Amino acid sequence: MQFGQFLRQQRQAKRLSLVVLAQRTATSSSYLSRIERGLRNPPSPAVLRRLAQALDISYEQLMAHAGYLNNTLHEESLSYGGINRQQWQEAISALSEEDWTDIWALIQNKVARRKQGHSS
Repeated sequence: MQFGQFLRQQRQAKRLSLVVLAQRTATSSSYLSRIERGLRNPPSPAVLRRLAQALDISYEQLMAHAGYLNNTLHEESLSYGGINRQQWQEAISALSEEDWTDIWALIQNKVARRKQGHSS
C-alpha cells in the first residue's frame, strides 16, 4: 500500500477531514491531499511525528510506511552502523524538526562530496 493511501485510510478511520488534520499538524490541507493522492512524496519525519500524534498511531508505523525505516531496522537482532534498533528508535524519537533539517543538509552534503570524489 502506498503511503498516501495508508494516510487517507488512517485519517478516515478517525473520521477527520483534511482541514482538521491539517490544522492539528500545522500543515495545509492541499499538501495533505497531494500526499494522499500520491502526488507528493511522504513528508519529513517531523511532519510524520505530528501526523502520528494527530491520528493517534505509532510514529514508527508512519516512518515505516513512509519508507524511512528499512527491514534491517525492524529486526531486533541486527544493528545498523553498529547501533541497535532500540538506540536508533530512542535517537529518532528525540529529534526536533530543526534537527531533521540539519540532518538532511548533512546527508545532502555527504552525497555531493561523494559525487565529487571525496571519501568523507
